[in-house]
Amino acid sequence: MIQFAHPQLALLFIPWAGLMAWSFWRQERAIRRLRELGESRVQLYVLGRVRFPRQRAKNMLFFLGLGFLIMAAVGPKAGTKVVELKRQGVDVLFMLDTSTSMDARDVKPSRLEKAKYEVGRLIDGLRGDRVGMIVVAGTAHLHFPLTSDYAAARLFLNAVDTRLVQVQGTVLAEGLELAMRTLDQETKKYKSLVILSDGEDHDGRALQLARKASDTGIIIHTVGIGSLAGAPIPINDNREFKKDRDGRTVTSVLNESMLEELARAGGGTHTRVDNRSGSLVGLLEEILSMEKRTLKIHEFSQFEDRYQLFALPALIFLLLELLLPGGRREAPKALSRYA
Repeated sequence: MIQFAHPQLALLFIPWAGLMAWSFWRQERAIRRLRELGESRVQLYVLGRVRFPRQRAKNMLFFLGLGFLIMAAVGPKAGTKVVELKRQGVDVLFMLDTSTSMDARDVKPSRLEKAKYEVGRLIDGLRGDRVGMIVVAGTAHLHFPLTSDYAAARLFLNAVDTRLVQVQGTVLAEGLELAMRTLDQETKKYKSLVILSDGEDHDGRALQLARKASDTGIIIHTVGIGSLAGAPIPINDNREFKKDRDGRTVTSVLNESMLEELARAGGGTHTRVDNRSGSLVGLLEEILSMEKRTLKIHEFSQFEDRYQLFALPALIFLLLELLLPGGRREAPKALSRYA
């Protein structure tokens, strides 16, 4: 089977054929007119140094070279070869807090939207690693499994909001248990969990499970979303704020100390993201510096380029046309008496 890299260039054969036909017709007409000049002895004297077969041969060589050159430009491909493509990376699982406290606006436009933005930036900076996401509130759910399709991951990420998990609250322990089940338990390397939360935890088992996850080789990084001053939690389409039993407005404050303890227990780093700071460049560098493993090996066949089979004859024909003389160096000696 034969394929062509640039089949549209085959249209050049149309002007090539027309130019060749016009050139040969013009050449033959010129030869006929020259042969009509005077009697045969005059023709021999005037045209004695011209070799008409050579002129025809030069013309033919030029158009053959041009034709082979066009064929080479079309890019013929034939035959196949097996190509092996290895992809190396690590598994990066994001755990995103989607409790209602993430609607607080001490970080603009909101804690959750800021967290989604930072996750998107991290995904854009990865190089072949697999990514997945767990959403956690009162319960934890696998929002999308580990994948190397970053475009699909961004679509799922954009769909996250605080209504995604119906059971409200913040139970980080369930997210950690789900993360341990999701990440490969057969190896003690190549695994990372990034927790993005304001640090609220209504369970208290998170630290114990973080140490257990670390023993299985999972490196846990934490990203605190919010400010130490805190902010009220909007409800009812942001027209009101959440209140306690006494009718006082609830202020959600970043629990940074708990997130720092989680990071220490998991052998990772902690970063705070608020309106004044928020660069996760350091976290990205930590992930990129992790030891990589071969995640997948792709083997596929592809056509090999065969343009060389046409480019070489094109060069030869054009060189021959350039080097081939079009006539004799000297007129026939028998014609010297006409001078």
